[in-house]
Amino acid sequence: MAEPITTLTDYAIALECLLLAGLLLGQGGVQRLWAAAFGSVSGAAALGGIYHGFAHQMSLAQRIWLWQGMGISVAIASFFTVVAAAMTLRRGRRLALLALATAKLAVAIAVGIALWGFALRVADYLSALIIVLLVQWLQHRPDRAAPAWMIAAIALSGLGAIGLLIPWPRVSPLVVYHLVQMVALFCIYRSATAKHPASASVSS
Repeated sequence: MAEPITTLTDYAIALECLLLAGLLLGQGGVQRLWAAAFGSVSGAAALGGIYHGFAHQMSLAQRIWLWQGMGISVAIASFFTVVAAAMTLRRGRRLALLALATAKLAVAIAVGIALWGFALRVADYLSALIIVLLVQWLQHRPDRAAPAWMIAAIALSGLGAIGLLIPWPRVSPLVVYHLVQMVALFCIYRSATAKHPASASVSS
């Protein structure tokens, strides 16, 4: 295994997201869309674990397909995240947000395999969280629990991304990023499950 700790933290994220997706799936309604988002993140993390652990044993073509699979999984997670937010809105706004989610997905899938392409997909994912935050902020009155959890998730994700640029002693920046992301993903889960009338059913 080329990068054992990075690989294991990838798999830890995959397992965490799989468990959270299962919890959300059992709640039905809009939470099923959140479950799909977490399932996609789980898939991306699992592919990341394979890439960081075993890419050196693969052909160039296999590594390209694996990298592309990670990026597309992140793009799909972003799509379902925005769709979940859209389904709590009234018809006109819902359709507009669904169109935006579809356009974002098309662009994210179309980008290439270069590092900037994956960075664009990560930015697309963060933008999806910001969209959810804006929707929650408008709807959660007077309860601000859901937006508060989402703010924490976005802040942690941003800090994790910054951490990738720091040369940490004796540990890969990816390991630090993964550990921070595990906390951020739990914050997203708490935000998605915060009780409020608009998230319990689809608005007409």
